[in-house]
Amino acid sequence: MNHIAFIMDGNGRWATERGKSRSYGHKIGASKVYDIFKSCVDLGFKTVSFFAMSSENMSRPNSEIKNISSLLEFSINNHYQDLIKNKIKFNVIGDTKSLPINIKQTITDAQSSTEKFSKYQMNIAYNYGGKWDIINAVNHAIDNNEDITPDVIDKYLSTKLDYPDLIVRTGGYKRLSNFMLWQAAYSELVFLDILWPDLTKEHIQLIFNQHVNTKRKFGIV
Repeated sequence: MNHIAFIMDGNGRWATERGKSRSYGHKIGASKVYDIFKSCVDLGFKTVSFFAMSSENMSRPNSEIKNISSLLEFSINNHYQDLIKNKIKFNVIGDTKSLPINIKQTITDAQSSTEKFSKYQMNIAYNYGGKWDIINAVNHAIDNNEDITPDVIDKYLSTKLDYPDLIVRTGGYKRLSNFMLWQAAYSELVFLDILWPDLTKEHIQLIFNQHVNTKRKFGIV
């Protein structure tokens, strides 16, 4: 297995259960990302993706969106040296045009500084939607006068990465919520009742043990 992706659900509920603000829950959730990344790498995964903010989430109150975008900037700056030291290619996927200039610059700097790394890859999906990704890819193909084929769609998807072998969603809901719809065609799906801030390396190990020997046939006998 090469690529594991997480739908990080439950930060707000986790905080509410403890009498804390939703922003506190997002802060704790963001602090888990790098530790979970390391746990996945230790198990042999080369690419780890995190669904931080969907395009639908952008309809939430401005204060919550601002808080999450600030956490994105803080997390990048906080782990910038880790990315460089451990040769981790960093990528943000999604429509980032609406982000403040300073945050877009932080993302650009991190991506350009790590773009030549190939050992590991960390992807953060922000203002991302699978439908948006597919439509965007089709429009690129049309603009370049290319036929619409699966290979062409793959070429223009914002992810530009391997399909996830595993997609793990915390928070109890059993749906993809518009995450990597094209890329998830043959992914193994894991739905956990625990909330994102409670996810541990032991959970990751258990998931890995359950799926490491899964053979995906892609419809071929």
